[in-house]
Amino acid sequence: MNVNEIDKFRNDFFEKLIKEEKAKEAALMRQQANCIHKYDQLGHISENGYQTRTCSKCGHTAIKSVRVWQGTANGTCTIA
Repeated sequence: MNVNEIDKFRNDFFEKLIKEEKAKEAALMRQQANCIHKYDQLGHISENGYQTRTCSKCGHTAIKSVRVWQGTANGTCTIA
């Protein structure tokens, strides 16, 4: 079987690119898992009362009710 050098180069290049992207994604997920999140970056509030906030340290995003965000501001949730 005759292997085209261009196809071999292309396949090797994209395999390497995919491995690098997976490694970056795994590193980001490890960083987010080990982070003590500080949700400083406020997002928009949707019509149903949910707000998106982003951690200023690692970029993790969470969506919660505004009442929950206000209740957990001091470390304890006041909503039963």
